[in-house]
Amino acid sequence: MKNFIYESPTKIIFGKNQVQQLKNELSRLNVSNVLLVYGMGSIKKYGIYDAVISVLNDADVTVFEEANVRANPEVTSVRSGIDTCHKEAIDFILAVGGGSVIDCAKAIGMGVKYDKDVWDLYTNKGSVSKTVPTGNIITLAATGSETNENSVLSNDETNEKLACINPVSKPVFTIIDPSYTLTVNKHHTVAGSIDIIMHIFEQYFSNTKHTLTSDYLSIAVIKSVIKNTYKILNGTDNYDVRSNLSWASTIALNKILGQDKIGDWATHRLSYVLTKEHNITHGYALVLLFISWAKTALKYNKETMSKKLMLLGEELFEIEEPSEVINQIEHLFQSWGAKTKLCDMLDKQDIKPAEYYVDKALKLGPVGTVITIDREKALEIFEDSCKLS
Repeated sequence: MKNFIYESPTKIIFGKNQVQQLKNELSRLNVSNVLLVYGMGSIKKYGIYDAVISVLNDADVTVFEEANVRANPEVTSVRSGIDTCHKEAIDFILAVGGGSVIDCAKAIGMGVKYDKDVWDLYTNKGSVSKTVPTGNIITLAATGSETNENSVLSNDETNEKLACINPVSKPVFTIIDPSYTLTVNKHHTVAGSIDIIMHIFEQYFSNTKHTLTSDYLSIAVIKSVIKNTYKILNGTDNYDVRSNLSWASTIALNKILGQDKIGDWATHRLSYVLTKEHNITHGYALVLLFISWAKTALKYNKETMSKKLMLLGEELFEIEEPSEVINQIEHLFQSWGAKTKLCDMLDKQDIKPAEYYVDKALKLGPVGTVITIDREKALEIFEDSCKLS
């Protein structure tokens, strides 16, 4: 187990009708001008927008809007928000939506404090030590972005999707009302559950030794996600089920599960090119590469992967043979309707050569820690995913 210092400045406000707490939080922070960031309209369709605006009006703050933030937010929305912040003296950014909206808000906050183009922060050409503070009201159990320092942006001009990790971007507060997730359809519910599990896997699979406490915590959260996802798919969808998924989503990526170890994150980094190139929902893009990654990692680092897979298999599937555990994970995702190979999701003519994906994925260098994914191993992973099942 490695040394660590854990601090989470994000205040978590969880439960039904907790949007009413928004007024108190803005008052506590002495907010005057709010930039309200939201997505393509679902918050208006389901009444969340009206509820938020009512509280903001009651809080006596001036509201400006950055609307229509798409999934996999594009840098032009961020630049637009930055311009509004400068023009209107914005002192707080409130994101209402899923992880993409929250990521956009984080990028806007950092970009206001950066004197060059915000995209530099995602290509490692610049950094910031300050931000306009952000808060959020999360409407999807998936990303964990509501309490962490991660954000991911797309750039249509350069055809890239990249991440920025900066502690200053951690939100000041998050309001998690699981009832807001009851309208999420099957496609995005499953994608969210996969995303939660993949966040845990990226921390669970680690070369750091003697981390049994966080390993068992990780497995427990995965068990909860599996059980509650199956409940929804089998017709039991209610506030209590969604509450457990919402809380699992936050725990999975508020970094508590990974404090004692060095995580991997190769699957996330490799998958961004698939989302960007083929507009594949993030959770489903992760599955397309994870099974291939796990097989490759077991091949090149049998010691670490065997131990981790055996523990996982014993607790989840009552089996211990490492390769069979990988198969069971694949079957789990398939039982939810997810495809686990790129060739099973896309028509053959739409799939680009593996070299193309590798060039994009490794533009900033090798990825991963369980094994270092260089060009050779990345090709192995993408080529395996491009083989027909």
